[in-house]
Amino acid sequence: MRQTALLALSLVLTGAASAAPRWLVLGPMLGHVSDSDARIWVKASGESKLSIRISEAEDLSHARRLTGDSLAEPSAFTGTVTVGGLQPDHRYYYSIFLDGKPAMVAPYPSFVTAPKPGTQGHLRFAFTSCSGYSAHDPAASWADLDLRTNIDLILQLGDNHYGNSPRLEKQRAAYLNQRRTTSFRDATSRLPDYGIWDDHDFGDNDSDGTLVGKEEAFRAFKEHWANPAFGESDNPGVYFKFSRGDVDFICLDDRYYRSPNNQTNTPAKTMLGAHQLAWAKAALLDSKATVKVLAIGGEWQSNGTSDSWTSFPRERDEIFNLIRDHQITGVILISGDRHFTAAYHVQRRFIEVTAGPFGGAPAETRNLPEMFINHGKGRFYCIFDIDTRPAEPLVTLEMYQIGIGLIERRTFSWDEVNGQKPIALLAPSPSPAKPSVKP
Repeated sequence: MRQTALLALSLVLTGAASAAPRWLVLGPMLGHVSDSDARIWVKASGESKLSIRISEAEDLSHARRLTGDSLAEPSAFTGTVTVGGLQPDHRYYYSIFLDGKPAMVAPYPSFVTAPKPGTQGHLRFAFTSCSGYSAHDPAASWADLDLRTNIDLILQLGDNHYGNSPRLEKQRAAYLNQRRTTSFRDATSRLPDYGIWDDHDFGDNDSDGTLVGKEEAFRAFKEHWANPAFGESDNPGVYFKFSRGDVDFICLDDRYYRSPNNQTNTPAKTMLGAHQLAWAKAALLDSKATVKVLAIGGEWQSNGTSDSWTSFPRERDEIFNLIRDHQITGVILISGDRHFTAAYHVQRRFIEVTAGPFGGAPAETRNLPEMFINHGKGRFYCIFDIDTRPAEPLVTLEMYQIGIGLIERRTFSWDEVNGQKPIALLAPSPSPAKPSVKP
């Protein structure tokens, strides 16, 4: 009798536990938002069914209700809901539900869908890298970015956490650590947030495609981002493309297929892998957008560290020569990794901006041969302001230092963007005041 009673009590307690209300541990975080649909990511406290209510009204009146993923232990209770049937360039309000119960209260967050691809217009996007080890490292940066109400999307260009290991449990813990601040949640609940990785959120420092366990890192990445794609069906990875009006973004994976940096420069040495390289070339050739943004974790410039394109000249030359040979215009290069913020006129042909650190330790560097802006004391993020409506598109770079504000604003002529007019470079430093470091 006693055993029966204990068993009954156990079943009651188990049932009560399974029926306990779930809550949002992380999110909601907007992922890819197009002109007709949006992806919204969450992490729940336990097994539950994700759904959403979305409306054009602030109070969610006349809302549509859509179901999303089942949030379960194999995915660490993360998942997305995809909302279709949206109108372009339109504001929507939404709320998350778990097991049919509201997980949020008013006021509800909102977002604006993208214009139709190819639509000329005005776009402002923020980008940065190197978030640091602890949640408090980028907290002030996220709070600063969250205050900017005139941004359309965010690009995180790698080292978005410093897990320094491909192990699944370390990856999940690092994402949880970085995303739990209020300012991160506020900013990404209303601004689409896209991510690629670099070495520290892929594996350890300077890690490459030979890393044992990289499949676990990729699994964690897919669990925690709502990007438009994860490579191709026959070639998985952290690369994808998307459009925002008259601007195309081509975002690259510089780790999963990468050869070791110190490998001899033979035709077999690769940063992107043959499939991704071909995909990137095709994306450039297919793009009809006025501006094309090429994004990657490591620097494009010609005088970088061994953990940049300087160790992979063949593939960089192939991309640059394709742009030249096919007279592709409006290409802008962006990157992260270096723990300082700088701008380069690469080969006197391409404008590159390296943004960071967002939360990591700052590092200084000497003025390098292609450099025309150099900021190394502080934490930073950048914004590109692009207006394709004028006959000559306007491309403006803004650099923000946390705790100070706007420290640099420069509008480039279309000839400067396309390498038809030289940009005055900084006088090269004879030697660094402090050694250039790659944290």
